[in-house]
Amino acid sequence: MIAAIHQPNFFPWMGYFRKIARADVFVFLDSVQIPRSAGRWTNRVRLLVGGRPAWVSCPIHRASGQYQAINTVAIDNSQPWRRKMCRTLEINYGKSQYFKVMFPLLSGFIHEMEEGISAYNINNIMGICNLIGIGTRFEVASSLRHSNSGLAGSALLAHLCQALGADTYLAGDGADGYERPEEYEGRGISLIHNRFVPPAYPQVGGGDGFLPGLSIIDALMNCGAERTREILLM
Repeated sequence: MIAAIHQPNFFPWMGYFRKIARADVFVFLDSVQIPRSAGRWTNRVRLLVGGRPAWVSCPIHRASGQYQAINTVAIDNSQPWRRKMCRTLEINYGKSQYFKVMFPLLSGFIHEMEEGISAYNINNIMGICNLIGIGTRFEVASSLRHSNSGLAGSALLAHLCQALGADTYLAGDGADGYERPEEYEGRGISLIHNRFVPPAYPQVGGGDGFLPGLSIIDALMNCGAERTREILLM
């Protein structure tokens, strides 16, 4: 049984969904502290804007200098960021092959009304998985009675795997620098890595070279749901 665990990110890149697709159970780690530098991937992601990768973001209320768990962070719904994001998609992806099919669906996700960034991201990630046909089981860390263990880092992830009955943990890309394999080995859990490199696909407005690392929105607009799923299951 393979478990994958990750913070609930804002319209994440394809590697995030590849991780979900490879797992039997995926846990949204919403009970840990939000990254201090502008929320990082929790409330922003890159899209092609004017032919270059650029950040689009959801404004949030940050508690200055205080510990703030992701599931306590509120969206600043006083700002018209949803309308602006949809307009960004219209301007920059309007000529993409699947725009007419995908824009109404993605616009619906973007206009999801939630008070908290965690619930907003979780709903949209699960919605996109349903759209592209990924049937992985989802859990939310703050709803698991095992999450308040006092552990952190690899020890917490290994503990959650063990509590869920998983014998394998699927680590994300870039995890080599901080994972502690001994934490998994000590609990009888195998550690494997995602190692996802997306194949090049045509990107409207992307110039001559393929630009990886963008939101899955880019793939859906250019490839459609079926081809995006095929890429994730390669």
